[in-house]
Amino acid sequence: MTDPDITDATWVVGLLAVWGPKLGGVVVAQDVADDFNIALTKASGAIRTVSSSLNVEALTGTIDLAATLALGKPVLTAGLLAEHSRLWVRRAERLDTACASLMAQALDDHALMLVAVADLQGEEDSVAPKLSERMPFLVETLADQYWTSEDIALAKKALSHDDVDPKWVDQLCDVALSIGIASPRAVVQAVKAARGVAALKGLQTIDESSVALAGRLVLAHRAQHLPQPDQQEEPTQNPPEQPPETSDMTDAQKDAEPTPADADFILEAIKSALPEGLLQFAAGGLGQRGVSRNIKNAAQRKPGGLRGRRIGNKRASSLAGQRLDILATLRSAAPWQPLRRKLAGGMRMIVTRDDFRVARIKQRTEATAIFAVDASGSTAFQRLAEAKGAVETILAECYVRRDKVAMVAFRNRKAEVLLPPTRSLERAKRALAGLPGGGGTPLASGLDEAFELALQVRRSGGNPIVIVLTDGKGNVTRAGEGNKAKALEESQAAAKMFAAESFDALIIDVSPEPQKSAKFLANTMKATYLPMPRASATDIARPVRLALKAASA
Repeated sequence: MTDPDITDATWVVGLLAVWGPKLGGVVVAQDVADDFNIALTKASGAIRTVSSSLNVEALTGTIDLAATLALGKPVLTAGLLAEHSRLWVRRAERLDTACASLMAQALDDHALMLVAVADLQGEEDSVAPKLSERMPFLVETLADQYWTSEDIALAKKALSHDDVDPKWVDQLCDVALSIGIASPRAVVQAVKAARGVAALKGLQTIDESSVALAGRLVLAHRAQHLPQPDQQEEPTQNPPEQPPETSDMTDAQKDAEPTPADADFILEAIKSALPEGLLQFAAGGLGQRGVSRNIKNAAQRKPGGLRGRRIGNKRASSLAGQRLDILATLRSAAPWQPLRRKLAGGMRMIVTRDDFRVARIKQRTEATAIFAVDASGSTAFQRLAEAKGAVETILAECYVRRDKVAMVAFRNRKAEVLLPPTRSLERAKRALAGLPGGGGTPLASGLDEAFELALQVRRSGGNPIVIVLTDGKGNVTRAGEGNKAKALEESQAAAKMFAAESFDALIIDVSPEPQKSAKFLANTMKATYLPMPRASATDIARPVRLALKAASA
């Protein structure tokens, strides 16, 4: 039934299909989520997809106000956790803290199989640790459509005949402790995974290869460090007196426990799952890769539709995730009371579904300033220094507004993203230290990079603002060739894409004298043109600050 070329992601699909809610779930990287969904659906059927903006009421159920008022007693609607045992959550790094807590409880009760799709590339967004700890797997590679429903049915039958040899549990415990995993939950998940692997192989009992694969799938991405090899020498009859230990080992190295020899095959399997380059840092501590990097932002996220500035009310098409405006509802129902009381009898207030009014909330939009800086020519260093100072000035104020800043530099034959969207001042200082300068001006390539970043920001729900520091004189084509005529044509085509998408943009001309080429570029982009000769970082930051404030209001 098995193929030696089955990928780890494909094994995860099979294990989730076999165990279901009893094994928790998986964190899936956003760029491979669609293939994983197709493979999981083929193996175990469709799974309910929900948005990360859902609220507590959607999970637990809420009161049906219309039915409650009509019957005179509370009437509850069922929530997602009661109706579905398998949920697929997109952009799980944005999940509200209260919802994450409810899902964690359902995972503990083995009542939920959760597939949390998240962007694992950013440093600031992550799945809440309370969820990732309860989900044994992390998938960052493509999954194949290998398992069929027949394979899963046979594997489920094999599970009932599977007895776990205590030696496998002991070895998994030893390996988990030696790589810095103290939670017993990880070992329990690894034992279940080993049972599932053996069942998918058609085996009646767990074998060594099943345990090794389970260790790699469940423990590798949680490893904090690798154990130090036991380098004890053979004792001599008169061992020399040892001097006091003066080692430069880190705390992680000193605390690492040696792995028992009979569990080496599990450790080797874990090492095989680690990317090249990480092993050299293993003694100093690997940390967790992407799953539980930061809980602070998750705790600060707002439930959609419930917070923001109130700007009126509207008729309620649904009360899910809405704030009921009681006074507006009563005002809407008041004119109809004489007629309703005459028809229904009695003197009590009669409110129908058509009377419900909910608050109209205007939420603040996160804005991202994208600097595209011309790093070419003899004045490149001055221009870069000004842009760097403006970025740091704006970031120092973005902590309060929760806005972000990104930076693209273009020079020689290409453009590069020096700073992805971030609100971290320290990260910006590290990324912008020692900026390169000089060479030709690939203006079209710089605009292309800024355009792609702006699209990414808009797709994630943010509001991008592009600030281009240039004189508008491109002389290098997208292909890296020195051709002024073609470079001008390509830069105009790139500028038209900004106009088509209606991106907010500023063209800051920092040349000693205003350049017609920069103004022409601004007109094509439908951007604001600001000639600012000899502008300082503060001068550049001022209009950007105003644009950010307007975009996020």
